[in-house]
Amino acid sequence: MTKGPDDPAVTKGPDDPALTKGPDDPAVDAWRGLLVAHSRLVPAVEADLRAAGQVPLSWYDVLLELNAAPDRRLRMSELGQRTVLSRTRVSRVVDELAAAGLAERQPDQADGRSSFAVLTPAGREALRRAWPVYRQAIHRQLTARLTPQQCRELAALLGLVIATDDLDPPVTISG
Repeated sequence: MTKGPDDPAVTKGPDDPALTKGPDDPAVDAWRGLLVAHSRLVPAVEADLRAAGQVPLSWYDVLLELNAAPDRRLRMSELGQRTVLSRTRVSRVVDELAAAGLAERQPDQADGRSSFAVLTPAGREALRRAWPVYRQAIHRQLTARLTPQQCRELAALLGLVIATDDLDPPVTISG
């Protein structure tokens, strides 16, 4: 027998009071704000880089992490942990960077199963050229709307969230 929308065993839609936030739910407000800000800021910064003829934001992220690493190289697994990209996407970006001469893959002599991503001089130059555009995009899209104190507070709050390597595992809700 098919259950209808009024059957209590059927999950209601987004208007169900159990699923909607109450008038005072700062956690949901914070989460939504984070998601909306991310969904607007990342494409805006990406567009600024593209309009200026610079490397894509995903490339910039990888180049930045490689530049900050000792000897300007990281194991692919470490690079995946440091960037905001998935492990699969990091691998593709490193391949794209290698094809453009901005990075290269080097085998890990100690562990034949892994490899290093290594920043090339051309990669450092691309990062150097993109930096002013990236910095201006951050200012225009984010910090121009906040005071320096608000920027410090935002950085501190987000730092609390990302301070751990592992977030709690997903909760399984059984019905």
